[in-house]
Amino acid sequence: MRLPPEREAARALAAAIERALLRFSPANVERVLELAHREDAARAADRVQLRAKRLAKAKAALRGPVLAAADALVLRIYHAAAPAGWLCAWCDATVVRDRAAVGALLLDRRAREIARISEPIAACEPFEAEIAALEAALRALAGRAARVRIHTDCDALVSLWLQRRRDVRLSAVRALARRLRRFELRLVPRRHNKVAHQLAREATTVTRGIR
Repeated sequence: MRLPPEREAARALAAAIERALLRFSPANVERVLELAHREDAARAADRVQLRAKRLAKAKAALRGPVLAAADALVLRIYHAAAPAGWLCAWCDATVVRDRAAVGALLLDRRAREIARISEPIAACEPFEAEIAALEAALRALAGRAARVRIHTDCDALVSLWLQRRRDVRLSAVRALARRLRRFELRLVPRRHNKVAHQLAREATTVTRGIR
C-alpha cells in the first residue's frame, strides 16, 4: 500500500539523515538539505537530533562521530535556511561561578567553517556575557561579509535588539552592525546551539589572561 506523499517525504528525509549521520559526506549532506528545505529549520534540526540519539543508542561504538555529525548537520540546515550568499554564525556565553566565557562558530557563504571563538572574558552577569558573545562574533566577521545572520539561544538578547535597539548596552553591537549591509539576529532553541555553547564552556577552563 502506497503511503501518502507527506509520509513518503518524511520517510525519505529520515533515511537521508541517517545516511548523513553515519557518513558525513558532501553528497549525503546535500541530499538532506534538498529534502529538508520544505520544512521549518527548527523542525528539521529536531529530526536530526532525534535520529542521532537513536543511532547513538543502537550503535554505541559510533556515538561520538554520530553526535558530532548531528551537530554539524544542524548548522548546515540553519545555514541553508538563510538567504543565499549570507554568512552565518552562532554565538553563546556561559558563566560558571566567577568565570565567564564566550563561544561562536562562523560559516561562510558556502557553509565552510571560517572561524571558531572560545574566549574567557571578565567576570560579569549572564546577560552581559551573552551580549559579549554577540560582539565577539560580529568582530570576527569584520571584513568577511556584507550580509550576516547570527543565531543565539538568548531570547532576552533578541528581544532587546528588536525592540530597544538604542539601549546603551547594545552600543558596541550597533557600531559593529553598522559596518554590514544587512544584519539579522535570530533566536534558535538551546538544543540547536550546542557547538557555540560547548566552545563557551571550554573557555571557562582557560587560565590565560582575559580581555
